[in-house]
Amino acid sequence: MAKKEILEENGVTLSMIIITLMLTSLVLLLTLPNIYLDNQIYYKSRELAHLNKIKVILEEEQFIIKNRLEEINVKENLR
Repeated sequence: MAKKEILEENGVTLSMIIITLMLTSLVLLLTLPNIYLDNQIYYKSRELAHLNKIKVILEEEQFIIKNRLEEINVKENLR
């Protein structure tokens, strides 16, 4: 009877550790691609916002340059 009590396992077994590692791996396998894609979307949207700011600035500069050119043409035509 003492031998039977010694063979009984109490606490954490190797199979429990293996199952836990497999479940953790599965969760990571399912979540890491989503995290990667979210990061890529974030950085692309930042890049697009930066390019959009540059576009707005260039459009404003184009408007100013066109107005100056028009003023120069009007002054030249008045002479």
